[in-house]
Amino acid sequence: MNKRLIHFSKYDIALFIDEHGKTRWTQLLKRFVENNSEKHISRQRLSDYLKDLVDEGLVKKTVDVPAIMFRMYWRAYPIYIVPNNRRKKIQEIRNKKKIYEFLDLADPKKIARLQEEIEKINHENKDSEK
Repeated sequence: MNKRLIHFSKYDIALFIDEHGKTRWTQLLKRFVENNSEKHISRQRLSDYLKDLVDEGLVKKTVDVPAIMFRMYWRAYPIYIVPNNRRKKIQEIRNKKKIYEFLDLADPKKIARLQEEIEKINHENKDSEK
């Protein structure tokens, strides 16, 4: 059975939008769809991810006001931004992603050391609850 890999999650897109501020559809296409690498997603998946992010409230879809004024000359595409009240949630996602990347790349010794630290923290939390 040939299993297709998903190279980007919707949260990768949210992080990209957060890093770039106002982000246009064309920027998202270049980064996630038309990046000339094996690591890419389809236009439909990008569109679905954006819809999910907007529905979750992590990303806001708006229109560039100057583009509206010139709409008779070209189509005004939406702009995606991360609302200020969701930046904390985006930072939490960024931190978790860093942890997952560390776990994926860490050697067994580092993972064992990390497990020891987690156990110490859990033990301290149990002691403080008593």
